[in-house]
Amino acid sequence: MKNVKTAIVIGAGVVGLTSALRLAEAGYEVTVLERGSEVCDETSKANAGQLLYDRIGAMGSVGFLRGVPGAVFDPDQGMSLRGLANPARWPWALAFLRQCTGPRWHENTRRLLEIAGRSKLEMPKLQARYGVAFDWRKSGKLIVHPTEERLRAAHQGLTFQAQFGGVHQMISREACIAHEPALRGATRPIAGGIYLPDASVGDCRKFGQQIAEVLTTKLGAQIKFGVQVTGLVNKDGRVVAAQSNQGQFEADVFVVANGQAAGTLLRGPFEGKKRIIGVKGVSLTFPAGEAPPDLSVTEAAGRFVVMRLGDRLRVTGYAIFSDSAVVKPAYVQTLTAKAQSLMPQAARYDVTPEVWTGRRPQTPDDLPMIGQAGAQNLFVNAGHGSLGWTLALGSAAILAERVEANL
Repeated sequence: MKNVKTAIVIGAGVVGLTSALRLAEAGYEVTVLERGSEVCDETSKANAGQLLYDRIGAMGSVGFLRGVPGAVFDPDQGMSLRGLANPARWPWALAFLRQCTGPRWHENTRRLLEIAGRSKLEMPKLQARYGVAFDWRKSGKLIVHPTEERLRAAHQGLTFQAQFGGVHQMISREACIAHEPALRGATRPIAGGIYLPDASVGDCRKFGQQIAEVLTTKLGAQIKFGVQVTGLVNKDGRVVAAQSNQGQFEADVFVVANGQAAGTLLRGPFEGKKRIIGVKGVSLTFPAGEAPPDLSVTEAAGRFVVMRLGDRLRVTGYAIFSDSAVVKPAYVQTLTAKAQSLMPQAARYDVTPEVWTGRRPQTPDDLPMIGQAGAQNLFVNAGHGSLGWTLALGSAAILAERVEANL
């Protein structure tokens, strides 16, 4: 009887689940270990829901640095840097500052777009193979800017990204409203926008739940909940077990895909290792109103996104350099007011929203760690920042190739 290779994947967020899927499809007997009680119940739970494969960019840039003074004094910009005052985060902050140059932004963005391009190719294959349903719509996206100057500056970055595929159009305020009538009555300034017809939206958590069902019902994988992995047991240059609150789990291959927590679990040095910190985001989910949007709309000045998921409206925003899971009432009030001033009839804003916060696992260069992580049979797929869902399928494909090449 042929021996079946076994794999442990640590983390049941969207990156862990897609990693498990690719390994299971490659013939591994996969067990996913998740510290929570459900799949996609933390950072993957209620994100912005955007699948924008060809117009993404690294966070570290000259533009980011220019915006720091305004962000410090203007809460409308939705960014809080106070957490970087913690000395424990200074090494990450210094590494991030080194990425905030034009050449570094171009290189990091190019590499992100390459991973996203893999995801773009994999998504229709996945949908055709398994029929996953997750409120997916190819509706397009609109990024609105408050001034002509901001609009022209944004167009320069998009022109670089256009080398990697996709299309975009610079449009006027009137055209923005024609493309998305939910903007009628907006009191926030809109000078014009960038229209991205190829963008799509969906519910990341539903996507993860569908992948989990495929794993357990069609590919024979197991998902074990309430398992807090505390360490890895090494012997002769290999990992032989994952140590947890429920004992040891043995396997032939181990993949660490648990976001920010990967930084503490992978204690030893390895090529390509990076620091990961949490950048907190907040989302509010309301019942849809009389005029919900069809497009996903980003308001660039306030750094927030408004989009429709089925009969719900989701508003996401904030980049808070903090590990706290607390959502201050002021965040909810400010984010609600922003959305209402952009799309007055899009949601039932008088209804208490479902509030969520997630800590995006951010590396200094915005690029995830994908590959071998020291021991011969230990691999990592973590550090995707705010692009976890966009990069998940591409990252999983790259991971599977690197597992195969190293074993």
